[in-house]
Amino acid sequence: MYTILEKNIQALASGVNQPLANKLINFIQNQNFTHFSMDENLNIFDHQNKVLMYENPKEEINYFQQTILQQSLRYPFVCIYGVGNGLLIQNLSKNYGHIFVFENEIELFILALNTIDLSQELKSGKVYLIDTTEAKISFQLSMLFDQYGTFEWLSLYKMFINCTYYKKYDEKFIFEIDKKCQEIIHIVIRNLDPGNTLTTLCYKQFLQNIPQTLTSIPLQRLLNERKNKFDNAIVVSAGPSLSKQLPLLKQYQDKALIFCADGALNMLLKEGIKPDYILNLDFEDLPCKFFSDLKTCENSIFILAATTHPSVVKLLENQNKILVISDIPYYRYYHLEDFGYIDIGTHVSHFSYTMALNLGCKNIIMIGQDLAFDKEGNSHAKNFALGEDADVKLNFPTLKVTAYGNKGEVLTHIAWNDYRIKLEHLFINNSQTKFYNATEGGAKINFTKELSFKECCENILKQTKPKFDIPKPFTLNRSKKMLTKFKDTIQENIQICQNFLDDANALEQALQTIIKSNKELPLNFLYNVYQNISNFDLHLQHDKLMGDNFLKALHGHKGKCLSEVIALQIQDESQFLFEFIKAYNSFLEILIPKIQNRQELFLSTL
Repeated sequence: MYTILEKNIQALASGVNQPLANKLINFIQNQNFTHFSMDENLNIFDHQNKVLMYENPKEEINYFQQTILQQSLRYPFVCIYGVGNGLLIQNLSKNYGHIFVFENEIELFILALNTIDLSQELKSGKVYLIDTTEAKISFQLSMLFDQYGTFEWLSLYKMFINCTYYKKYDEKFIFEIDKKCQEIIHIVIRNLDPGNTLTTLCYKQFLQNIPQTLTSIPLQRLLNERKNKFDNAIVVSAGPSLSKQLPLLKQYQDKALIFCADGALNMLLKEGIKPDYILNLDFEDLPCKFFSDLKTCENSIFILAATTHPSVVKLLENQNKILVISDIPYYRYYHLEDFGYIDIGTHVSHFSYTMALNLGCKNIIMIGQDLAFDKEGNSHAKNFALGEDADVKLNFPTLKVTAYGNKGEVLTHIAWNDYRIKLEHLFINNSQTKFYNATEGGAKINFTKELSFKECCENILKQTKPKFDIPKPFTLNRSKKMLTKFKDTIQENIQICQNFLDDANALEQALQTIIKSNKELPLNFLYNVYQNISNFDLHLQHDKLMGDNFLKALHGHKGKCLSEVIALQIQDESQFLFEFIKAYNSFLEILIPKIQNRQELFLSTL
């Protein structure tokens, strides 16, 4: 028979929150409780501040429970700072889809989990415990806030407090975690592509590029032939600091696999440096300017995202190339495993790092990864094809961040800063690989070791890299068969879109009739309409095509519309349901054209 604590830790360890489970086990096995203890009334004594957590546990827990419920009526999720004795969390859990509990004291986690059985809530993800001292907390929050059932409702975010004790003694921690949550939320919302414009454009180009993808070198063939054959890689980006690193890169080019961002290619070729891999993922055709001299690239492989601009693919049709399919669900949907799937990211250097990781590189050296303007205000290295001030012209909002080597601050912009955060997530989740930031300039990137490029070359690059044969594409016959199968799937998709359009139009017509009726409608009738909406929405989210994340941004918009209704705190249920119906009708007015657009994309592929 398991104890309550064992059941709770087992629930955490089941894959929901393994790091916290490990931390709890380690503490129990190796340390003593010195800060907190719990009495028979489930009150907690703080030995450091010599105070009890609750004046009257039952009354205070009930007060905060009612306060939170009143202030979060119909909220799908809530955030609460402080685990307390666990009772408040247990009492509230049945009222929300998710409760995110933040705590900075490991002893309090253990005391609560030793007393209250939350194993089912933890296992299902209904309750998620967040250790605010965890190094990966930004990554955790990004994952939690970006999941279905949460990202749609982020405009309702508010940090509630477990009890008065936390407000008195943890005010600083509450402020810091609240600030971090809001920063992560802003990034999640920014990345949603509210109009679905970029998502649609990339998807269109993916469909256009399929014939070229299937006749290019398959990614998996490259990995089968080259994975784990050499440990050392240099990822070359086109930041302002790159110029000073080129002489050393030329000297050591035979000692490392060189992954070159497209924008840095002409600079390397000008110095006689031949990269092994040249990467590109741009949805625009601007990178065509990067590929003006391809005569010396006969032994290089161009690795393109399958969503890259068709003009770039056309320009490189006679080069050794791979079109890589992203691991995003709506690309995985087509089961073209030979040509995917990896985390391509949203910036070309991210693509370079994930390719190096997939090829089994153990030491990855970064140069030109400034992610900041230099002292002269330039965004890119000298001789960058689009101009050294290319990003200056974009007029992105700017901010200051910690500089490389902790030497003061540097000026960056929000796109670079978002990218830096994504890189840090990538690095911390691949801790078995050593990332050396040898940029010697720009912004500090956490979870990398800062080392001069000279030290990296002298201490790491000791072996000559092997010479590889260029992998072969599939036979033309095999590629044609795959294309035929792909088009069969497209035909199925067209019909799925039509079925959803029929259902969505019928629902929209019904909702508009209700909205225009100007009648006081019975509560039971409104509940039935609400249930019909819920059934349609569940089908939309869980269908194999419509639920593939392509419409994620629209679900975010839907959540924002519905959140505005929830935020009104309407007490009358009939009035709330009527406002809910109006909001969902607004969503349908946007959804229907988007499904039509996707259907048209499929039709244009045939």
